[in-house]
Amino acid sequence: MTNPFAMSRTFHRIGHVTNTPPWKILPTPGGLALVTVTGRKSGKRRQRAMRVVRDGDRAYAVALLGEKSDWVRNLKANPVVRIKLGATTYTARGRILLDAEERERAAEIYRPIAGWYDYADYANFVWSFPTRGKVIRAHDEWFEHGIPVVFELEPRP
Repeated sequence: MTNPFAMSRTFHRIGHVTNTPPWKILPTPGGLALVTVTGRKSGKRRQRAMRVVRDGDRAYAVALLGEKSDWVRNLKANPVVRIKLGATTYTARGRILLDAEERERAAEIYRPIAGWYDYADYANFVWSFPTRGKVIRAHDEWFEHGIPVVFELEPRP
């Protein structure tokens, strides 16, 4: 059974309140990052745990709610973010992927299982027992219907 609330802002806000706090303290697991954007109106830092897949000096995420995602609107206003991957926090520049070739490459990187978190994420969104095939199909669908974003990580000093 598909979670009827999965694409609502309320569902995502509840997920933010329950999923973000532990990763402020603990290292994020594979497939998850803590992304900090600057509020477009308030100027305050806003943190959100989300599925992020790293590939070298780039990391990819998808805004499942599309233009309704506050973090995407904040990113458009100020593309400089902080992103915590594991125990390391990077400064990065985020941008929406518009180029077709770049989107295709990013979709291939985003698709595979990145860690145990992918299975938990699937079960939460779809309300079904996660299998490798189901999770990969969900990643493809999320990428296709959401807004893909790349975070270009700055080198650490």
